[in-house]
Amino acid sequence: MTEVAVAAASLTVLVAAIAGVSWWTWRPLVRRRVVVQMDNGTSFDGVAMSRRGPLLILDDVTVRVAGGSQRVDGRVVVERSRVVFVQVI
Repeated sequence: MTEVAVAAASLTVLVAAIAGVSWWTWRPLVRRRVVVQMDNGTSFDGVAMSRRGPLLILDDVTVRVAGGSQRVDGRVVVERSRVVFVQVI
């Protein structure tokens, strides 16, 4: 029974460590101006306001597509799974 308890405790610590690393990797982006490149070629230039689960919330955004750019009113919600890279400006 103690081997099961040790294995459960080890698994709990491992899951907590993975969650912490996942949270920390996006944390330096919050409240910073970033350029977010999407998998379809569109990019967003804005301020990363927060990360909520699989989403990245941007404010003060300009959308850049082939052939031009457009200022966006309000906030933009981006799926992090579709982000190719993020550049902090």
